[in-house]
Amino acid sequence: MGLFAGTFSKRPIEFADAMVDKICRQFPPASEPQLAKKGAQRRLEGVLEHIMKDLDAFQAEMQLGWIGKARLGNAFRWKLVDRGFSQQFAEALTEGIIRHIAAK
Repeated sequence: MGLFAGTFSKRPIEFADAMVDKICRQFPPASEPQLAKKGAQRRLEGVLEHIMKDLDAFQAEMQLGWIGKARLGNAFRWKLVDRGFSQQFAEALTEGIIRHIAAK
């Protein structure tokens, strides 16, 4: 494996797509306006808990550097927006996942 093999891999982008697909299946964009209700918040928290576990496993496997983390975060954010979530919602979730993997 070369020096930049993990940096320019498509795997972070593919993983970001898979995370967004999971979120959309369990918490579709139409559910976003209901986040003021406790039930919707709990459902989103449950989805994100599973996403974070998957993210931890991915980070342990790939050992992403800062470029890989940035590529993953950028792909995640724009995929959320493309799927119909608001810009603010996408930015908040992206910040959360980037902080999570940066802390590991």
